[in-house]
Amino acid sequence: MKPWMQLFPFGVFLFILPFPGTVALRLLALAAGLAVCAWSWSRDAIPPIPAKYALALWIGCALLSLAAAIDPSYSLGEIKNEIGYAMAAYLGFLTLTRTRADAQFFVAALIWGSLALAALALWEHFSSDSAYWNEFGRAGGSGSYSSYLLALLPVLLWAGCVLPHRQRWSLVAAIIALQLVVAVLAGQRAFWLVLALQALLALYLLRARGFIALSAPRARALAVVAVILCALAVVGAAAKRDTLTWTQDPRLATWTAVAARIAEHPLAGKGFGREIMKKAYPDLLSQEYPALWHAHNLFLNYGMSLGIPGIISIALIFFALLRKFWKLSRAVDREVAMAGICGVLLVIGVVARNLTNDFFQRDLALLFWAIAGMLLGYANHALGGEKRLQSRGNRTCF
Repeated sequence: MKPWMQLFPFGVFLFILPFPGTVALRLLALAAGLAVCAWSWSRDAIPPIPAKYALALWIGCALLSLAAAIDPSYSLGEIKNEIGYAMAAYLGFLTLTRTRADAQFFVAALIWGSLALAALALWEHFSSDSAYWNEFGRAGGSGSYSSYLLALLPVLLWAGCVLPHRQRWSLVAAIIALQLVVAVLAGQRAFWLVLALQALLALYLLRARGFIALSAPRARALAVVAVILCALAVVGAAAKRDTLTWTQDPRLATWTAVAARIAEHPLAGKGFGREIMKKAYPDLLSQEYPALWHAHNLFLNYGMSLGIPGIISIALIFFALLRKFWKLSRAVDREVAMAGICGVLLVIGVVARNLTNDFFQRDLALLFWAIAGMLLGYANHALGGEKRLQSRGNRTCF
């Protein structure tokens, strides 16, 4: 089997993942990719799985929650969707991202998918008479699109290292600029706050790991500029959407009420799934704000679903991945180090974004696990042997 044929199903998976209404094709591509992985495992061992103990705790907590679930059939279906498919994507990309050519193929699939989605979003916006984002359009809602970008942007940074084109950094800069224009149209305040956090962390890591040579005053000046631009974008988004002020946000009252319910049953939740608040605690739903049918916080949703053990398990997963990526960011191999930096930005961005909402579901969770598997798979293979590492040399990205 030719190398590109092995990667093709997962390439299709990455391309179509952000598009709404592609569930059947997405799962078909995932199944085909897993078949390729099974063929690979018949010849080679299953690769090491980073964060495996935290993942085992997470899976165990989810399965144990079925005993006290208010709707066991619903929770079982959610376990299949949110854990089963996610782990299939994670293990699949860990397995098939071995070489620089593999990384190039998957990064290209993500880039082409992002360009197609951006073009669709721009066409829908400018062909409409409304100044607001079409929340039910073919490019997805503004919240999901902005969450998608926060996972995509670290990959674009890594693309500057692995893509073969000489002008790759110009290409990466152009794609990032295009996506930020779309982000302005989406008008999500939380996106710009998280982006500022990612930008500051990227500046620190790129400078600390020797990818960019900046004096301390220039680095501080760039950080200030990034914060000011993101603050202006937040103000613009709030004015465009005419949203409530932070003190008027109904989520504050919801978070307090949800935390109180978790404290009543700290060791057991009501079953796995984001709809548990609606099923188990209908009195917490707001007639005035119907969008508040869940806690709008990843960790509080896990607390209602799995109790305190669930919160601990998902927090440990993010911590284990963050620790692994941070270690990789110190690697001698420049591409591996950049993969580590991008992994740190990925984890921080996804966690921070889901503190005020919960988009760690379905396609966006699959995207996270696919990217994490891709970065870790490449790093594992690149650092697999001392001879191979030495033969790669100190290839520079910048």
